[in-house]
Amino acid sequence: MSAATTIPPSLMSLGHPLDLSPDCFGWFVDSTPLLDNPPALRERFAEDGYVFLAGALDGQLVDQSRERMLEQLHELGMLAPAAPITDGIARTPWQPQSVHKLIHTNEPLRRLLYSGRMLEIHQLLAGSPIRHFDFTWIRAIGPGRGTAPHADAVYMNRGTRRLVTAWTPLMEIPLHIGGLMVMPGSHRIQRLRKYFAYDVDSYCENRPDRAAEDVHGWVGPLGDGKLTENPALLQKGIGLPWLTAETYRPGDLLIFSLQTLHASLDNTSNRVRLSTDSRYQPADEPADPRWIGPNPTGHSVENRRAMIC
Repeated sequence: MSAATTIPPSLMSLGHPLDLSPDCFGWFVDSTPLLDNPPALRERFAEDGYVFLAGALDGQLVDQSRERMLEQLHELGMLAPAAPITDGIARTPWQPQSVHKLIHTNEPLRRLLYSGRMLEIHQLLAGSPIRHFDFTWIRAIGPGRGTAPHADAVYMNRGTRRLVTAWTPLMEIPLHIGGLMVMPGSHRIQRLRKYFAYDVDSYCENRPDRAAEDVHGWVGPLGDGKLTENPALLQKGIGLPWLTAETYRPGDLLIFSLQTLHASLDNTSNRVRLSTDSRYQPADEPADPRWIGPNPTGHSVENRRAMIC
């Protein structure tokens, strides 16, 4: 955390005030200088479970991707009709929609995520040729509560454990617009190992009245992979801080591991927060079949798996 940076008086996640004391909350370490030293970059990623790379991507291409996405959201009626499209003001009342398919008609975004600098960075981090998932998660998050704490392992663990997530902000995201937080070192917590092994598409064959996640005790009762609806309480229980960026800017990139816990701040603005999740892994290791191919099936009935609880 920069000494020149001031922590705000209050921040909320899922409606809960976060503990902003130095041991509980802070800012990312910028790992951009380590792009010239791949072994050190990999060492930091292994230790912290994330790397934050300020300005590592082509900011102009990010801007083009955002401009096209705002046009797409306008066409879907998700933006305030009386406001300039470029302001990205959310329509009220806000009605969220799944917008993942917008990648197919956003050519700048496809170039940003799946060619050039992005692939170069992931190849440096992996130390080998890489491939990406064919499914793209596009986030258009309006005013309201943030994302509950979770690890991506529970959603995409049917392939290599060396899969990583790239969270790419497509706009300037100060704290009040609700950027992502990660918990450094959480990927190494032994008492979470059963949670990391859980698969949201599993169910108890011998106990149809009992969700598979119940046997692990950490996953929420809805069976959706959440650890809790209270990020502040989770931080207190685990004892590791939440970290974020004071302001995410176009060109910034956040990469974290399959097991790294993350969540987001609440969006207390009137704007739509635009970002993407894309996934990358060593090309010669198995990929989760739910997220690859011309028409990824994702979390569907056909992908349900029985287990003995």
